[in-house]
Amino acid sequence: MKGSCACSAVTWRGTPSTQPLDLCYCHTCQRVSGAPFIAWLAIESKKHWLTWTGTVASFSVSELATRGFCGACGSTLSMQYHCYPDKIHLAVGSVVEGGEGLPLVGNHIFVGEKAGWYVIPEDGVARWEGFDPGFRAVLERWRRG
Repeated sequence: MKGSCACSAVTWRGTPSTQPLDLCYCHTCQRVSGAPFIAWLAIESKKHWLTWTGTVASFSVSELATRGFCGACGSTLSMQYHCYPDKIHLAVGSVVEGGEGLPLVGNHIFVGEKAGWYVIPEDGVARWEGFDPGFRAVLERWRRG
């Protein structure tokens, strides 16, 4: 699987993950993408390899995660949650090769922050007002230290 930013200054290669995709409707994902959601693919570094070329710039809007983007064109590329140090989330929109093998959507998250003008299709996929329960449990353990 391969990916890049819009200007190709940053590229990545990795082995595909079988974890279901998360579609995130949080306000931050909307603002950084200019779209109603971002599709995220989790890659576990212990099971999959991931390499980058170019320089990934980063920023944080909260203590929970650091977001990666291309410093030249601004494309959203990744998110690293601090409670999951061995997992990185890749923006599925950055996939340029191998996308046909991606898993299906497993969660709609932060539907409570969804843009009012966007209607989530009735697809039978779980919907959560915030993070899904499994992620919430990991986050709570991390916060307790």
